[in-house]
Amino acid sequence: MSDDKRLYKDLKRLAFNSKLFAYGSLLFAFCSMLLALRSWLYVLCCLLVFMVGCASVSEQAQVTDYPDQNTGQLTIYLNGPERSSLDIKFEISAISIMSENGVYREIMSKPLNIGSLKMVSRQILLTETYLPEGKYTKLKFTVKQAIIYRKDRMANLSLPRDGFEIPLNIAITKNQNTTLFLKWDADTSIVEGYRFNPALTVKTTRPELSTLLIYVTNEDSNNVSVINRQTDEVISTILVGKKPRGIAIGMRRQHLRIYVANSGSNSISVIDPTTNKVETEIPVRFGRQLEGIAVATVSPEREFIFVTNYGSNTLSVIDALTYQETERINVGNGPIAVEADPHVETLLSAKFLSIESLNILKGFREKFFNVYVANRNSKEITVLRFDKTTGRFVDSQNLNIEWNPIAIEVDYQRGKVYVANYGFDNLSVIDIVELIKGNKTSAVRTISGVGHSNTGVVSDPSLDRIYLLKETPGEIMIIRPSLEDQSPVKTVIPIISTIPVGMSPRTLKLDPEARKLYVVNRGSDNITVIDKTTRREEKIIPVGRKPYGISIIPF
Repeated sequence: MSDDKRLYKDLKRLAFNSKLFAYGSLLFAFCSMLLALRSWLYVLCCLLVFMVGCASVSEQAQVTDYPDQNTGQLTIYLNGPERSSLDIKFEISAISIMSENGVYREIMSKPLNIGSLKMVSRQILLTETYLPEGKYTKLKFTVKQAIIYRKDRMANLSLPRDGFEIPLNIAITKNQNTTLFLKWDADTSIVEGYRFNPALTVKTTRPELSTLLIYVTNEDSNNVSVINRQTDEVISTILVGKKPRGIAIGMRRQHLRIYVANSGSNSISVIDPTTNKVETEIPVRFGRQLEGIAVATVSPEREFIFVTNYGSNTLSVIDALTYQETERINVGNGPIAVEADPHVETLLSAKFLSIESLNILKGFREKFFNVYVANRNSKEITVLRFDKTTGRFVDSQNLNIEWNPIAIEVDYQRGKVYVANYGFDNLSVIDIVELIKGNKTSAVRTISGVGHSNTGVVSDPSLDRIYLLKETPGEIMIIRPSLEDQSPVKTVIPIISTIPVGMSPRTLKLDPEARKLYVVNRGSDNITVIDKTTRREEKIIPVGRKPYGISIIPF
């Protein structure tokens, strides 16, 4: 072969190899693009999953916080047996509810341990949730284990694989609460000596005598728990506005009404205690972040509602007859609590006032009444004077308290206003008679040495006591008020006793018969009932999440 032909073949082979290399490069580039595209698609999918997941969490949180237009609230309590001869313990791992179309929804997934002996005459809150409007026909319980104890021995009880079902016939109504009570009979809950089959009967809310009721606001549940103070058990739950806080009781046209200040929705829910349903919602248009609420009765036919607006530093005045907001009054910074002078007839039983002081108070009340506002951030009490005939605001004065006032108690038996101060170890005492006489500087005294983190105060003239509630360590301090009049400036009061209560207590009330104290424990979601005479805990009542305020029908 000639050199020219050999060179031609070499060049041809080189050209072919160059084409192969070019095609290979293109193929490599194409594959690289595919890999890059795949990576971008993977990142995009992850972002989509993350966004969907976030949307799901957000959507679920909204339903948990407050219902939408087509949901209602379901609350389920377990009432223990009145007595139990068997010691049975079991664990509920989940609860589901079935709608009329056969679809199950899980309504509780947090494990809960139940014991028959500990449940005697007790009540526990099983679950609280929102459900779509409609009818529901079954409850299903998933039980992890059940054990029976006899003397020093224990034995595992047999459990059905698919859990336990209870027939229901309830309807969830939008923007309303449905409360179920499951009564457990422990003594009939074992079949054939080894199979666990809890004997549960279902009851719904039943009507109660309205004069025996207690109302507790649950801020994070958006509802109000109704308690029968004869049995100290929850008997109903009422869905109200967002973030209910303060609560007060009034008499509108000779009919009892419960007023609830909703901090999150800037409204007042009006509850009829004969039906335990919301009668109407009063919008508070000129205030933000409602906190405390009080009612002043000026005549058998006339009543006014006062609500503090923590976010706008004002007090709203509402005519209870028309439910119209009549005035908005500037007060101090951070108004958190409000109380009004009680009915003038309270003075008839005053046993600690002198004749002169009694006459001064009576003369004042013929024309006026006072409203007292605790301003937490500006550390002062605003005393507002109102005309008794018209209910119109007349004037006001600010009293320097110095130490983060958070709760108020008006004691007409002594003509005093007691102020619980959160930030310092004293209890402020305002002399109402001195205020009426114009002696502002001498009207405020202090009872010192009572400790910090005070959140509530109640006076008890029948035993000549003051009950001071302390957030930390969670207790009631009992002090004697009679010594505070002996010193014009400060008085150190010896502590009579302390009573332990629940976690982070927020407020307390004395029942009308002055026999029991009811303490709202914000940190443990319950009410501690204290026998005032023995100073011992009588009962613990479970309520909703983050309970805040309490009111007791006074007769």
